[in-house]
Amino acid sequence: MLRILRDKKTAKKVWIGLAIIIIPAFTLWGFGSSSRSKEENTPAGKMFGKNVSNLEFRKAIAATRTAAIMQFGDNFPKIEKYLNLEGQAWERLVLLQEAKKRKINISDKEVIETIQKMPYFQKKSAFDNKTYVEILRYVFRLQPRAFEEQLRQNLILAKLYSQVTDGVKIEDSQIRQEWLKNNEELSIYYIAALFAEFANKINPDDKEISAYYDKNKDIFKEPPSLNLEYILTESDEEAKKITDLINKKYDLDKISKELNLPKKETGLFKQYAPPAALKIPQETLNLILTLKEGLPAPVAKVDNTYYAYALKENKPAEAPALAEVKEKIKELITNEESRKIAQAKIKECADKLKNKPFDQVASASAYGFKTGQTKFFKSSDQLDNLGPGQIFWENAKKLKENQLSDIFSDSNGYYIIKLKANKPVDEDKFAKEKKDLGDNILSREKSKVFGKFTEEMKKKAL
Repeated sequence: MLRILRDKKTAKKVWIGLAIIIIPAFTLWGFGSSSRSKEENTPAGKMFGKNVSNLEFRKAIAATRTAAIMQFGDNFPKIEKYLNLEGQAWERLVLLQEAKKRKINISDKEVIETIQKMPYFQKKSAFDNKTYVEILRYVFRLQPRAFEEQLRQNLILAKLYSQVTDGVKIEDSQIRQEWLKNNEELSIYYIAALFAEFANKINPDDKEISAYYDKNKDIFKEPPSLNLEYILTESDEEAKKITDLINKKYDLDKISKELNLPKKETGLFKQYAPPAALKIPQETLNLILTLKEGLPAPVAKVDNTYYAYALKENKPAEAPALAEVKEKIKELITNEESRKIAQAKIKECADKLKNKPFDQVASASAYGFKTGQTKFFKSSDQLDNLGPGQIFWENAKKLKENQLSDIFSDSNGYYIIKLKANKPVDEDKFAKEKKDLGDNILSREKSKVFGKFTEEMKKKAL
């Protein structure tokens, strides 16, 4: 059934606007929605100073899951585990609250018309109710009423997106600049002061290494390490019991004994890099760190398993012994010194080249630099002996005939270049591609604006 979403090419057009704002991410349905239990109304967190119930939060999760299936089709099961479930659900709730403040509404008529136009609910180019019900049941696992409410919210978010980004404009010059960056070909002469050329002349001794360690000890500090204890279950009923006991302030030892569930440990791991096998949501980990040792965070569900985690040990950050990082320090000193030497030499070279011909051979012999000229290349090309071409293309594009560039650098070295030639561009090709490229650039700029707006709203919600 998921293939239906993938094969309908026009589906992308229907949902492209929503995909920008509803970033999909989920793995979890919750404990069920057949009744509004006390646990469902327990706050999942706070937003704009008000409680958000677990029921409301799970609805947001379900809505983001639906959007993810629409976006990824039959690839969704493969990437589901990599998606940020909780973060995107909170983001959705924040944006819906802002839309509510702005009194953005969607009528039943708009919801119905949107559903009828969705290509994956059609048969023989017309809306088909049987197809609609089957896809909701087997693909989205939703009742029509729940899906229609999710869609209403999605359309509200789309209107919010339009309001926030309505004033975003782009100039023709931006479109041409982007097109040239992707299509125009240049060639250059270059002088390269590569760090690697000077590194083999640097060999720090033990005294230098020890002094560097003492001066920069903090940069070698390992992050805090954690050891978590946890109990797990695949039973919905046991998960509910665990939640009830957590709400009663039971610690993990007491919960383990009460329910006869074994307590396990993760072993020490770096706080900011939990092992992939652990699959602990980042929000759960953050919450655990605010709780007393032994007191569990709310139950987290990953795949088909429920987990109740508590902190057992929090090992503070500390610097390793010098012997453990000696080779690393040697490498750092070598890199830093080679950069300094390369920078000093190319500055000296640049001063001598002022108002003189671009004499690559003389420069190379005097300073030990790499010199040469390139073939025609685009911004996206890799250059032999130099690496990614973008920075060279961008600097060459600024140059007039016979003009030397200012010194610039990348991760490999410092450079001075001169434009050798550029190929005439195909203006007919530009004319054909201008509109689509402009639409892409405008979409990208709107996404940036809306992304910044969303981050501001999230800060206000805290």
